[in-house]
Amino acid sequence: MKNIKFILIFLFISHSSNFAQQFNFKMALHLFTIPEGDTSQIQIKGAKSLSVDLSGFIYLADTGNNRIFKFSSDGELVKSIGGFGWEKEQFYTPVDIFASSGLDVFIADYDNQRVQRYDKDLNYISSQYSDENWEERFRFGYPKSVALSRHGDLFILDGENNRLLKLDSFGEPELSFGDYSEGKGMLLDPVQLAISPADGIFVTDRQANKIFVFDYFGNYLSEFGAGFLNTPTGIFYSNSGLIFVADTGNKRIVIFTKDGELVFNWVLISKKSGNFINPVDMVSYEQRVYVLDENRVQVFELK
Repeated sequence: MKNIKFILIFLFISHSSNFAQQFNFKMALHLFTIPEGDTSQIQIKGAKSLSVDLSGFIYLADTGNNRIFKFSSDGELVKSIGGFGWEKEQFYTPVDIFASSGLDVFIADYDNQRVQRYDKDLNYISSQYSDENWEERFRFGYPKSVALSRHGDLFILDGENNRLLKLDSFGEPELSFGDYSEGKGMLLDPVQLAISPADGIFVTDRQANKIFVFDYFGNYLSEFGAGFLNTPTGIFYSNSGLIFVADTGNKRIVIFTKDGELVFNWVLISKKSGNFINPVDMVSYEQRVYVLDENRVQVFELK
């Protein structure tokens, strides 16, 4: 990217005096914004989700334009696919994208009521639909979020029934959890899910204003963020064991430990750019953090 400006940003730290030593960074530098310069090829509208693969390529769900973008880690456009429709390489409100496996890219194609699968170069592979022959508790209507576990199981956040489904590597359903039958673990308006390396399932709920935690078998474990979060949307479990949450209602990024301990909250982009406007998702790769904020991606480097 040309004319990259390194702007110092101090992070607002709370609840952890040993944070910098434990996670080995003290501040963030604003590097650049995507798109930057000539935006004729990249007109983003209502974007909802980011993902990053094992090589650092960034994938963006351009929800309002029914497209998917792939960028290099430096913000150069690599490829785009999509447009409104029902066929392969077409979308109708893609709301979430998952590329973290390094091989495949999964897209929650909300209004098409399917999950689309592509390779890392965005070549179409297949589509996963709900099957009317499945038991009712395994059917999904409008997928809000999708993630692949290290075991090859696909987790789908069913927006129609406010529950999570687990499909095996053959696309057959195994588990359904988080709905009205869950009691304390009942999801109200879930938005996005993330899976930890230890197989923990973390779900943002923008009505409950907290994060729900389940184990790999769908058992409710805990929750955190109540009384602090306001309309949380995106969630990302980093390689360093930190949980990044887009606290959209408070216009900030909040970071927790894996046990739900608040580490700090982050509201400022830079003195020149001001605060976040509408952060909805974020991912991290090595020392960089990419924040999807009001149809742009703000890129930072942790120092």
